[in-house]
Amino acid sequence: MTMNSLSYNRTLFLEDNLPVLRGLDSKSIDLIATDPPFNKGVGAFEGTTKAGVNIEFKDVWHWDDVQDEWLDEIKDEHSRLFNMVHYANESAGNDMGAFICWLGVRVLEMQRVLKPTGSIYLHCDPTASHYIKAMMDAIFGRKNFRNEIVWKRHSGRAGGKQFGRVHDIILFYSNGSDYTWNMQRLPHDEEYIKRAYRHQDARGRFRVGDLTAPGVSDGESGRPWRGVDPSARGRHWFTPTKGGMNEFIIENDLIRGWPDEYPGVHARLDTLDEAGLIFWPAKQDGMPGLKRYLKSAKGPEAEDVITDIKRLEANSKERTGYPTQKPLALYKRMVASSSNPGDMVLDPFAGCATTCVAAEQLGRQWIGIDIREESGDVIRERLENEVNGSMAWDAVVRTPTEAPERTDDGEPAAPDLVLEAPKQEEKEKRISVREAREQLAVRDGMRCRGCGWAPPRLEYLHVDHRKPKKEGGPGSMQNFVLLCEPCNRLKSYKMSLAELRERRREQGEGYIDMEWYEKEGRWE
Repeated sequence: MTMNSLSYNRTLFLEDNLPVLRGLDSKSIDLIATDPPFNKGVGAFEGTTKAGVNIEFKDVWHWDDVQDEWLDEIKDEHSRLFNMVHYANESAGNDMGAFICWLGVRVLEMQRVLKPTGSIYLHCDPTASHYIKAMMDAIFGRKNFRNEIVWKRHSGRAGGKQFGRVHDIILFYSNGSDYTWNMQRLPHDEEYIKRAYRHQDARGRFRVGDLTAPGVSDGESGRPWRGVDPSARGRHWFTPTKGGMNEFIIENDLIRGWPDEYPGVHARLDTLDEAGLIFWPAKQDGMPGLKRYLKSAKGPEAEDVITDIKRLEANSKERTGYPTQKPLALYKRMVASSSNPGDMVLDPFAGCATTCVAAEQLGRQWIGIDIREESGDVIRERLENEVNGSMAWDAVVRTPTEAPERTDDGEPAAPDLVLEAPKQEEKEKRISVREAREQLAVRDGMRCRGCGWAPPRLEYLHVDHRKPKKEGGPGSMQNFVLLCEPCNRLKSYKMSLAELRERRREQGEGYIDMEWYEKEGRWE
């Protein structure tokens, strides 16, 4: 499938998301809102869709899930992320390091496909949120961190000698300083409405605001109007500016030409009174006030602690049977905040397609990716039930099972590490890491060139650069060597093979870091 990424609207790729992300054009996505696995250590989440399809997926990672190509790519091209993976390994064990590596290579691609004005919302929970935050800082840069959003998903959950765990985390990053942002406002609290908007007329509920400001004036604003003297109360008349009119005017043309056609403050007061926008108290000595209608009042701005969106109950109509489904309202808030109508929204972990449904409802384009075949049926059913029951979604939504191909002229997105073999018949051949490892074992023997250790299996050895790529080392077989994992980590991208050997000699002739393998549980 070869098309520009923007031609994939209403497409759900049924494939592992890494090759699909690598096949999307750079800078083609306006927003990513996604809910990846949390690494909770749960063997499997299980559920049954409304159509009776069983869903099961794991939420635990081990180092066996990490491909050597990912580590090599991260180490050579993204040193800050490599250090983060190493830190996760050291502080939380190699299962956390494996998860951060697995997720990190995918987030690298997400950052690449985002436009400079784009943003990403990544849903997680306290199990790994602090490690993911550091990973996101390494990829997007700390200056592009916008919010750590706390979503209170439970009303209470006691658990032993600790406070109840009731929230998830959503990390919000932009891909630059000039990012799309539409402030969202929440409905007024019912108690606040009852307390503040106590009056009502034919136009609706209203509260009473001031028509005066502190201080005495010698001009017209300080003189009495309709028998009321503001100076006697140490104040002066003050009417709203043009920009403040929408706070109490229900219809835009209720007072035309405000305030240009009413230069005097008394003239403006007369106009407001004729329009029925001044409240006269029953007491004769009371001060008139300005009617501010609830229909025209803006609600409070949305904040980074979300308590107004509740989790889905078991009997909710939204429920699809997907075990980790999130509320549609939560993802609609993200989509509305960080994209505009017509923008392209991507969810690389689509699951039951909540992001895709939110995008469709809000008039955005969307792409989803999910490895489970049943996701195609789930999204079509949701679009029929929650967007438009008369549209033929079976024909509209495409569900290809192959990754797309890039059409832009940029460098490969984040390809599997490609190594160069010797020229054959004047034509350079490209080989995989596995093939390079096998050729190096034949050339140099199945041993680590740093410490000399000969492992029981070739898979224990990594392909590394004799001279670091950062210092101009070529990507050729001549510059490649085999290293055990402790030597590979020690060398990193910071030292040459000669420097690594010198370090090992300082630790003792023939030093082999067997303790590392025993500690990490990597020895058989």
